[in-house]
Amino acid sequence: MKKLLVILLLTTAFLNVAVALPNDEKIDTKKGIIKATIMDGKNNIPIEYANVTVHNAKDSSFITGSASGKNGELLIPNLPEGNYYVKVSFIGYDKTIIPNISITPNKKEVSLGVIKIIPTEIKMDAVNVVGEKPTEEYHLDKRVINVSKDNTAAGGTALDILQNHPSIQIDQNGNVTLRGSSNFTVLVNGRPGVLQGSDALRQIPANIIDNIELITNPSAKYDAEGAAGIVNIITKVSAYDNMSGIINGGIGSRTKYNGDVTLNYKSGDWGLTGSGDYRLFSNANYQGYDRYTSTGTGTLYQRADINQNFRRKNFNAKVGVDYAISPVTGISFTNSIGRFAFNGTFVLDGADQQNTTSGTPKYTTNQQLSDITADYFQSIIYFNHQFNPKIDELIFEAVYTNLFQPYLQTAREYITDSYHQNWSTNPNTIDYDNRTTRNDGRIKLNYSYKFSEKSKFESGVQVNLAYRNFNYLFRTFNWNNNDWLIDPTYTNKFDFRNNVYSAFATYSNSLEALELDYQLGLRAEQTDRLLHQITMNKDYAYNKVHLFPSVNLLKKLDQAQQLQFSYSRRINRPFEGALNPFPNYSDSYALVIGNPDLKPELVNSFELNYQNTIGGVFLSAQTYYRNTENTFQQTALIGPDGRLNLSFGNIAKTYSIGSELSAGFSLAQWFRLDPSVNLYKTHLEGKLQETSYEQNGFVWSGRLRSTLYFSPETRFQVSLFYTAKQKILQGEIDPIVNLTLSLRQEFLDKKLIVTATAQNLFNTGRFNLFTNAGNGTNMYLSVRPEAPVFNITLSYNFNNFRNTSKVNDRVDVNVNTGF
Repeated sequence: MKKLLVILLLTTAFLNVAVALPNDEKIDTKKGIIKATIMDGKNNIPIEYANVTVHNAKDSSFITGSASGKNGELLIPNLPEGNYYVKVSFIGYDKTIIPNISITPNKKEVSLGVIKIIPTEIKMDAVNVVGEKPTEEYHLDKRVINVSKDNTAAGGTALDILQNHPSIQIDQNGNVTLRGSSNFTVLVNGRPGVLQGSDALRQIPANIIDNIELITNPSAKYDAEGAAGIVNIITKVSAYDNMSGIINGGIGSRTKYNGDVTLNYKSGDWGLTGSGDYRLFSNANYQGYDRYTSTGTGTLYQRADINQNFRRKNFNAKVGVDYAISPVTGISFTNSIGRFAFNGTFVLDGADQQNTTSGTPKYTTNQQLSDITADYFQSIIYFNHQFNPKIDELIFEAVYTNLFQPYLQTAREYITDSYHQNWSTNPNTIDYDNRTTRNDGRIKLNYSYKFSEKSKFESGVQVNLAYRNFNYLFRTFNWNNNDWLIDPTYTNKFDFRNNVYSAFATYSNSLEALELDYQLGLRAEQTDRLLHQITMNKDYAYNKVHLFPSVNLLKKLDQAQQLQFSYSRRINRPFEGALNPFPNYSDSYALVIGNPDLKPELVNSFELNYQNTIGGVFLSAQTYYRNTENTFQQTALIGPDGRLNLSFGNIAKTYSIGSELSAGFSLAQWFRLDPSVNLYKTHLEGKLQETSYEQNGFVWSGRLRSTLYFSPETRFQVSLFYTAKQKILQGEIDPIVNLTLSLRQEFLDKKLIVTATAQNLFNTGRFNLFTNAGNGTNMYLSVRPEAPVFNITLSYNFNNFRNTSKVNDRVDVNVNTGF
């Protein structure tokens, strides 16, 4: 706790410095104030980041300006007495002018109420296309992806939305990387759930998503975890008194079903939200595996043909209630329960020839049955109070999560003939039972103070507590005695504690003369990690404090151009499975051994971004550079018994530099193109068992999304994705190409939406990997995913559905089924 006191002292010191900073923009109560709320005139939803300027009524000279807040709120202070008019503009909407505004000695505060701006209509001979939000919006510290622009949103998941973004890459198993790194954090409405990483994105229905924030260089306000940054899912919100809801249902090829319902009720100071969803997803793929090992007498060869069939099934139910205690104080509760189930079959037909010159091949068939169930519960309390409305605010949040996850796996190995048809009668049979219990908690207290419209200070403290218990039972079947025997080689127990204590402070302001917005921040985090290996009776501890500064700058070059710069320091902490030193059985060909001495990765990240609009064409260039200390990599080595040993180590140093180039334009009023290219250069060097590795790789990927508007209610999209050859530490990955088609049709004034999609249409999304495992061993892996995949989805909303709950986290489960 002494180190935590140091963290708190750092926060206090930063607060003193921030408050002492000179500031010419403090709100002067003797001057005038204009207040308003900016709303969409068609859909009655708040508009964030609408550009609002104040002009002199006499000569139209510019006086000052601001942007609307998250709920459309607007506050423009420090106006001298005089006559003005206000201009409101936002991309995709008609400009709106509010005239006849007077600041007088008797009326210093002017409330304009709700200002409704109207979407732009583009009229054509046979088609009327109503202006929409842009595909992406760029802000000081984040990019915002508007979900409504993507046909795959209906019936899909957050993963389907992100796969069309140049920053995101997805491998053959649906695992996601953000700018080449899988170390990113997933938030829902700014809060972490039980689920993380690719599993989180795979479970969140796209129909409840309003937008997705990509925060690739997060400020000190956010948790430092996640080397590549943060993916923040923002669900739909509203502030109107009514009962509203949305119902979604879908069906896909080869046993794929999904359905969810969300209902909101708001009346006065009370708000109630209830939701439930069910999703069943079946999939199959084929994998071919070859391994060659050169020896003095010949070549050892191993061949495997693998057929996988698996089924994911999950259910989630949630109830939330909001209560406004007063106009400046609110409290929210939410409780969620759910179950995640995964079962699959894995059939491996193998040929193991000890020596291609003189050896006799050994043919086997391995059958594996896996069954994973996870029951979870999460409870959240959220409290906020404004001491001075729109000036300073205190936020308290507490989250508790409990999860119980049994993982059962049975494997049988049969000796067969070369056709894998005549199986032996007494197969080598093993049973693997892993039972995991997780208890996680998080307590957060944040305070913010707004000196003026541009000048703001924020600080906070946070405690993340994580306690997990693991019990691995490994048994083999004895055919002579007809019973199960416990195998001590893989049977073990361990407890894991991973607590993080943190504090942060940020200060933001604007240099009006330079038209430069800036934000400075500092975060301190203490990592308190302990792995207690019960079977080995040994403890492995790690305890250290790290500092994480951040800088964000935004320069407006003119009305159409802006330049951004940011720096942040991030951390990636290893998960418990990579730390457990006890061998973990994978299959008869491989095992996993953790490394308890793994240190966290520390990443320094820089970005320089540019956006411009020229003649209706939007251009964006996002450049980034990352260097990583203590990079840990998964290693693959051949053990003395000929099996593949997978482990982890801080064995490499890496840096990466890249650029994301994107554009958006219309070739005709009914035809839009959104191309993007990601250029990515990496340098990786490491040493493994006295062998030095060095890779200099240049990878590029491209995406092209074309949208055809047949009518205001009908649109057709074609999405093409290509990734060039990629270099990894011990090998390379072949190019990947994928094509997706989708058709969206709206009925009943957009209340009913039907979407049909076809993914991997021509079965080109194949994955081929080459690995040099050392000691003269080369391995080849080829994966053919299920293709094509067809889906059709129906979505119906009533009373202009938006989700009203302040505590609106999507609760799912993070299940580690492998490494």
